[in-house]
Amino acid sequence: MKRIISCALMLCTGLCAAAQSFGGMQLEPECSIFIEKEGRGRAQQGMDIYGRYLFSLEDGGHVNVYNFKKANPVPIGGFELASSCKDNHANNAEFGIETKRGASFPLLYVSIGKVGCDIEWKCFVESISRKGLEFSSELVQTITLDISGFKERGYEPIFGSPSWLIDRERKALWVFSAHKRTIRSVTLNAEDNFYIAYKFRIPALSEGPEVTLGVDDLQQQVIFPFETWFTQAGCMKDGKIFYCFGVGEIDPEGRPSRIRVYDTDTGSICASYNLNEQIPLEMEDLSIRDGWIYVNTNNSVKRGQPKPRIYKLSLPK
Repeated sequence: MKRIISCALMLCTGLCAAAQSFGGMQLEPECSIFIEKEGRGRAQQGMDIYGRYLFSLEDGGHVNVYNFKKANPVPIGGFELASSCKDNHANNAEFGIETKRGASFPLLYVSIGKVGCDIEWKCFVESISRKGLEFSSELVQTITLDISGFKERGYEPIFGSPSWLIDRERKALWVFSAHKRTIRSVTLNAEDNFYIAYKFRIPALSEGPEVTLGVDDLQQQVIFPFETWFTQAGCMKDGKIFYCFGVGEIDPEGRPSRIRVYDTDTGSICASYNLNEQIPLEMEDLSIRDGWIYVNTNNSVKRGQPKPRIYKLSLPK
């Protein structure tokens, strides 16, 4: 049975959560630089951690691999995603729960994150292998989101740019986006927009190399209040979406560094981080490991910013 948390129900919850996010729900976390990365090629984007390896993706699909345990700033290896191409912005990276036979890591789910391109609605599922310090990747599945029929069935459609998130604890695949694009030229006022999350099963490899998820696959929709601009990427933990926003010191008034924690059980913002002083660089993606949030960032060489960093941030208590 499908579950919908409707816009009408969320109106009161959303307003309360939005108010709390600038009041009692604000957090003052521990924050430090974990790695100041060497080996930068293109713009830094998605990131995830598995075992002693940290995988940092770049625009177009290159991956730098760092020793997470040693926090060494120099990559120990690198490789191209099998889905590498100019339109693959590699905006978000999420390790799943299934591992292809013979592979070294669970499947990696890569969100595109480029609005308006031909592959915007797809998620590339890659299987990564390692021999010593040589890494390689194989494209094993492509998942496509089809929102035709959503509105007719009572669901709110997203504008595009789905961010694919894996809830490993609850074994679910979520899509996070917004009703309208989250830039000021499209969303001038917060009340004109809202965030949307869709819940699906995680397609098994046995379902084949091409999987389309549509209205008949949708298990749950949750609407969240909109009170911060410029979506980046994020991750999930036990039903909660951790998502980062903004561009840091590039636009501290309109698009500051923020993290919001969205509870899919209640449809509310349950924790808020306002981080422009602690993280002046543009945040790109998040990964949770051993009670900490790791924040991947990008830098602007033209603006004289330091090397791209990974920050270490305490979780909500």
